[in-house]
Amino acid sequence: MSKVVQGTCCICGRIGKLSFEHIPPAAAFNDRRIFEADINALLAGKWSPGERVEEGKYKQRGAGRHSLCEKCNSDTGSWYGATYVDVARQAMILLHASQGSISLAYPYRMYPLRFLKQIAVMFCSACGPDFQKGNADLVRFILNQDERSIPNRLRFYIYLHHPKESKCIRQVGLTSMLVGRKQHFFSEIAFPPFGLIMSIDHPPVHDKLCEITHLKEFSYKAWDIGLHPIPKTPS
Repeated sequence: MSKVVQGTCCICGRIGKLSFEHIPPAAAFNDRRIFEADINALLAGKWSPGERVEEGKYKQRGAGRHSLCEKCNSDTGSWYGATYVDVARQAMILLHASQGSISLAYPYRMYPLRFLKQIAVMFCSACGPDFQKGNADLVRFILNQDERSIPNRLRFYIYLHHPKESKCIRQVGLTSMLVGRKQHFFSEIAFPPFGLIMSIDHPPVHDKLCEITHLKEFSYKAWDIGLHPIPKTPS
């Protein structure tokens, strides 16, 4: 019998039973067992880069967490999930066909607004329930299919996360990083074939990322074939 998890929905903010949200959707290659390392052990520097991590646990359902109420999970999944899955599969085909040597802009067939909204759903789950409390406009963007307005302080970026060259997947909630003299405040989700970054009030952590914030300009029913120069994992 599955464990009942109570808490605050990371989108609507209601308190009650939480359902398991796959991050990304299960059909986007996230339906197999993964190993979740102990973050405290990693931060303590117990392992060197490339060394096998021993402390942690296996998650049989794939990457994700109990983060959304059943209604938000069901609604957003039916509205936006299929589009994300379709685009992820297109990207995976391109990665394999090119053997990871992608250097041009390639066409992606998609519903652009739905793709962006699914990414916003994923970041709400990754950042935890407190994030939605200060981002009512983003919640409205997610829960209203036709809404196209999001806060100007939020910018979304994407890169290709190669399944063989990349050694790990990760979900990073709100965090900050100092690069040179620039402070970056962001959240990151990296799961092949995509790495996703939501930058907050600051420039992106890498200047070669492909920004996709403009996908909000499309309507919910708009379908498009767009050329997107999505770079490989930034070094």
